[in-house]
Amino acid sequence: MLLVSERNDTAKTISAATIHIVRGGDSILRLQGVLADLSVRCGQPGVMDDVGYFLSKPGTLRRVPHLLLFSKAPVLDLERLRADDLLGAVLLYRYVVLGCGIGMFSTNDRSGRGTLVAPAALRSTIAEMAIRTLMNRGVLAVLISFRDGDSANVKKGASKGQPLGGSKANEKTARWAWRERETPDYLPLEHTFDGTLATIGTRTRRNMRYYRKRAEAELGCVFLPTVQIGRREFLDFNRECMYAVPAKVASWRYQSLNYLETPLFMGIKDGTGRWLSLLGGRRHNGGTEILWQMNRSGLSHYSLSIVMRSYFMEHEIAHGMTKLYMEGGTAHPMRFSFVNDKVTDLVVVRRSRLGMVVPALANLFIKPDNELALMLLDKSLYGGSANGSRQLASPGEETS
Repeated sequence: MLLVSERNDTAKTISAATIHIVRGGDSILRLQGVLADLSVRCGQPGVMDDVGYFLSKPGTLRRVPHLLLFSKAPVLDLERLRADDLLGAVLLYRYVVLGCGIGMFSTNDRSGRGTLVAPAALRSTIAEMAIRTLMNRGVLAVLISFRDGDSANVKKGASKGQPLGGSKANEKTARWAWRERETPDYLPLEHTFDGTLATIGTRTRRNMRYYRKRAEAELGCVFLPTVQIGRREFLDFNRECMYAVPAKVASWRYQSLNYLETPLFMGIKDGTGRWLSLLGGRRHNGGTEILWQMNRSGLSHYSLSIVMRSYFMEHEIAHGMTKLYMEGGTAHPMRFSFVNDKVTDLVVVRRSRLGMVVPALANLFIKPDNELALMLLDKSLYGGSANGSRQLASPGEETS
């Protein structure tokens, strides 16, 4: 299969690059091996592993994945594509309502790990090129969150009142804004469970030990490193959990483990054989990641979430894992013991009458805690001068 490419000469460092757009989860999934190889070549090993899991992840709105491939070849043969053929790749999602696109593209990964793959020095340039390509196609708004290897380039463009690459071609047609934020990335895992606990805050360390012993003594808690459970039983348990998710999402959680190369499915039961907690995760690139967790309701005083995580960490440390990730992040105080990394959020909104409805669309159709909604509803994006980029308020800051 061949794709006709769309030339983009805005970035000097990759002036010969062409952008090829692959649409749909099935088409992108066929390129998983190429993307995994590309991530290794670009110094981002593991970021595109298990891409099928994230492509299938449900949301409030239907999202159609779009993969933008950057290469020096005017035409790509996707059947014979190799990582060496590519300069980089960007994975974004188009929001769809009632079968129609609402003109917005966004990352589906707030951590910025699995969005953009490219050599560090080219990431901000490739992010800009991807946005320009979509804006040239009439898109109203684009958000890319990525781990930027050259954040100074983002700041330099913004401080001059222009998009990242220095071009002023789109100043009058779009508002460019950026934000740099720190995010908890992973918890380093020591050689032993006790050694790892020693690196965590005193209160969290004490709670992990206390609640685990209490659950064992009072509930007869037993840890199962490999769970065997039918789909119906899984859905029934979901309905008995704190923060139960819709049946559609629960079904996806159950099925999604099949999309992972090294899935983890663990749980704890009480002395009567009743499920107390279930946890889905994966291993990749020497690390282990918690993807979702379900805890029985009515037992909040036992802190089942922290009990399950205690068993999980001990098990994974014993199997040689060196990093603990939590997909989507965590509000638990243990996040203060995580190694932080910087994420760049780059958002562009079209300057037009139609573009002015973007905040209303975000308010109506996108969950308020979604990063795209947070940025599109940020007043600082709309309160700037008639041209140029500006910095958005960081999370927790007041906007004017």
